[in-house]
Amino acid sequence: MANVKNKNIEKVRNRFIVVPIVIFVAAIAVLYKIFDIQMNEEVSVTYTQKIVQPRRGDILDRNGKVLACSVPEYTVSFDARIAHFKKNPNLISDNIDSIADGLARIFVDDNRDRQYYYNLIKTAEREHKLVRLHKHPIDYNQLQKIKKLPLLRDGAYKGGLNVEVENNRVYPYGGMATRTIGFLPKGEFHGRTGLEKSFDKELFGVLNMDVVENEEGEGNIDGYDLVTTIDADIQTITHEELAKTLRAYDAEWGCAVVMDVKTGDVLSITNLSHNDNPLDSNFYENWNYAVSNVCDPGSTIKLPSMMIAFEDKYVDLDDTIDTGNGYYYYEKAQLGVTDWNHKTHGGFHKLSVCDVFANSSNVGVSKIIDKYYVRERREWDYIDRLKSMNLDQPSGIDLVGEPHPKVKDPSMKDGADRWSGSTLLQMSYGYEIELTPLQMLTFYNAVANNGRIMRPHLMKEIRSDAKTIKKFKPQSVKGSICKKETLDKAHAILESVVERGTAKKYASTYYKIAGKTGTAQTFERGHYNKSKWRGSFCGYFPADNPKYSCIVVIQAKEAGDYSAVGVFKNIADRIYFMDYDLRNQMASDTAMAMNLPPMTNGYTSDFESIYKKLSIETDGHQSSVWVKTVPDSLKVKEIPMHFTKGTVPSFERMGMRDALFLADSLDMKVKCVGVGRITRQSVRAGSPYSNGDVIVLNLE
Repeated sequence: MANVKNKNIEKVRNRFIVVPIVIFVAAIAVLYKIFDIQMNEEVSVTYTQKIVQPRRGDILDRNGKVLACSVPEYTVSFDARIAHFKKNPNLISDNIDSIADGLARIFVDDNRDRQYYYNLIKTAEREHKLVRLHKHPIDYNQLQKIKKLPLLRDGAYKGGLNVEVENNRVYPYGGMATRTIGFLPKGEFHGRTGLEKSFDKELFGVLNMDVVENEEGEGNIDGYDLVTTIDADIQTITHEELAKTLRAYDAEWGCAVVMDVKTGDVLSITNLSHNDNPLDSNFYENWNYAVSNVCDPGSTIKLPSMMIAFEDKYVDLDDTIDTGNGYYYYEKAQLGVTDWNHKTHGGFHKLSVCDVFANSSNVGVSKIIDKYYVRERREWDYIDRLKSMNLDQPSGIDLVGEPHPKVKDPSMKDGADRWSGSTLLQMSYGYEIELTPLQMLTFYNAVANNGRIMRPHLMKEIRSDAKTIKKFKPQSVKGSICKKETLDKAHAILESVVERGTAKKYASTYYKIAGKTGTAQTFERGHYNKSKWRGSFCGYFPADNPKYSCIVVIQAKEAGDYSAVGVFKNIADRIYFMDYDLRNQMASDTAMAMNLPPMTNGYTSDFESIYKKLSIETDGHQSSVWVKTVPDSLKVKEIPMHFTKGTVPSFERMGMRDALFLADSLDMKVKCVGVGRITRQSVRAGSPYSNGDVIVLNLE
């Protein structure tokens, strides 16, 4: 009996041991299944649910022309891993033929037949994976066709259609004003430079993370559009003229800015320099020199120096200064000052104060400042006057990263920026003081604007569709920088530079220019590099009723003030003849003598608009989309141009924008090298071309 009882107890004990083990194993199996399901669902969600960014706003010029816009691109894939296919294992095989046929029709230009897509979908099903349906991003129309195909029309969770959207940023004017407009690298959502960065919040819009989004971006609030002060036509002129001269002088870099005198609107801003690649001789917008490069201004600073002396009534226009043979040594300051013609012509000797400025005499200007400010120990008076003209303050332009000017004063006793006995003398003619080109232009613009300083700005308004969200009004920083009689004298000496001074060969027959040439050595690694010179010209036009102000700065291996004033003159000429109001002020006989603009080829409606603005008669061919223009007496003759797919057209004399538009309409691939107008193409006009061929267009 005892043995039987013990056996029964043993059986019960074994049951109690087995039951927990079975429960434990079952629990492990359940947990594993749950984990497996979660992982599969998580993988499926990872590949099918994408966060779609809001549509970034456009950036427009003052007339509504697009400077930057976002074009959506779609990457489409087929995901065979979704849970719905596990529950319905025959779905793919039942629809694979229809899907393959449809994809082959949609991507007919891709040289992929239905068998290719059949094998692709079959591989995804067999290997339980995600596959790309097209190797490149597709456009909206192609996406809509794909979404109508069997199975795929059921979307991500039931049809396996995986769509990723990317708003690709497009800049229709290519490399023009890139540092000002800004840049958004592909695949990124926030601007790095320029207006793209300064107004990133407004452009980006609102990303609604509380809404499960599809490829249409439902739940987002799109970004606002920016309307800028940039004039695309003036920007094109500035870019072309600066680039042309930089190439001619083999310059290191250059910048040019055009402003509206009355409002401070920045109408164009160009910054060009070489890339690091020594084999690439083209110029690009690598750095915003106009806004961010603080440097010695050279002789353009002589204007405030002279105005300070005028304001304190120490000198007048007709007073005489003896500049000697063009060299003067200040013994106490241990400083030798040289005029540019000292070695070639033995100096200027006696000059009027007006001619000291007109001929840019360093000796003459420094003698005035030495006599009335250095010897009299009135250095602070000079500095205070400089500051009252706002030359110690940034311009306030609506871009991120503008530095302060570097203006020394007698309180600076230590360090590299310490005040010395020669500081004020050198400041008077352009050294030991540093400003950006835009800050110098802001001062000259104030002189043109009857002493009123306007804050340079790039923004006119922020829009949402046709609704204005915010307007940016012109802002006056200071009522007047000096007395009216000082301004009158400033106008006189600025005009004298072009009438009989250092820029006299650039005087215009049609209108008056006022401005100042400037040259400065480049300060590098603690000393001035005599092999690098920075030439500049800053001024305004027409001088008798200023409408535009402009500065041009060029750094090259040789003194470049004359190349800078040449760029200024070319820009001014083209703007003047483009401006209907200014051109209308010319006498009729003068207007008839005006030369016709350079002839080019391109889009008919653009030419009609331009020649209408210029009041130039045309022998038009509005019936033709593209025309070749040739001069015909005082008229422009338009010759129709026709193009067909499969045949290379003649891109000669077209601008980059027209060439890219034409190439796209003919399904051609082109690569543009250089700036300006097209002078050469790698494949002769009239030759046949095939898909995939790339034609190189050289612009000069």
